[in-house]
Amino acid sequence: MTGERASKEEIKEAAARPDVVFLDVRTEPEIAENPLTSRPFVAVECNVTDSSILEAKIDTVLTDKDAPIVIFCRSGRRAETAIEVLKQRGFTHTYNGGGVSDLETNLRST
Repeated sequence: MTGERASKEEIKEAAARPDVVFLDVRTEPEIAENPLTSRPFVAVECNVTDSSILEAKIDTVLTDKDAPIVIFCRSGRRAETAIEVLKQRGFTHTYNGGGVSDLETNLRST
């Protein structure tokens, strides 16, 4: 399932696990406008056409390459880009959490 869009059930399972990292790849203004409030998260910006910020910071922000990581953004597209970057860096369990609104809904229903 690594890299594919996580199902509602998978999001619920992930939310129950303390070892799962939620990674927000939106911009700071996007996060300020609509933050994920139901779960702590790590934020590192990633753009579909420019992943340099994520590439520069990811190895210091996330050190356990075997930890499950649910990546989300506004719609899920940037999460796909971030997943590719993480795969190239050796991260083995990455899941596309989709857009923040859907993710928030799924997390609140747990």
